[in-house]
Amino acid sequence: MPDLRQTKVYLYMFDESNIWVRFCAGEKGAFRELYDRHYTRMFVWGCKWLKGEEAFVRDTLHDFFIYLWERRSRLSQPANLSAYLLTSFKRRLLDNREKEPQPAAIDGLPDMGDDGLAEAEAFSARFALVAAALASLSPAQREVIELRYLQGMTPEQIAVYKQSSLRTVYNLMHRGIAELRRQVGKQQWALFW
Repeated sequence: MPDLRQTKVYLYMFDESNIWVRFCAGEKGAFRELYDRHYTRMFVWGCKWLKGEEAFVRDTLHDFFIYLWERRSRLSQPANLSAYLLTSFKRRLLDNREKEPQPAAIDGLPDMGDDGLAEAEAFSARFALVAAALASLSPAQREVIELRYLQGMTPEQIAVYKQSSLRTVYNLMHRGIAELRRQVGKQQWALFW
């Protein structure tokens, strides 16, 4: 008998892949689905990369989705759509940040332009640690963690989605978070959620 959880993960990945294929074929409904599924997470991560620049991140994110739409026929099928979108968006953010005129440094104060880039690189390094730790979790733990923290679902919604008890969801979240904290440390983990 096939594992129902693995089947759901496969169906979710298939759904993501299907949306991407339809998006690349020019289906506007697929563009909306892609936007709705990924906008919030990408906006939050962009704001973490460039603290205090929510308007810049929002504008760049809108431009990024337009950029994707305009080039949809030339895009290939990524192995991991979420990682592909986040990586591409990060590059676009940093490129746009470099093109944006920087305010002149005030005499006596250092130019803070390189600090933003260094902070983004440090965030990327921390993200790589968390991504590796996430990959080491069991499929069920990883699914619950992603649904809770990346998709923003409540434990009750996750229980309904997974057709399991609320207790099971809490146990999976607890074990998953404990393992992540053990692997990356409490300080690194807290920076992401």
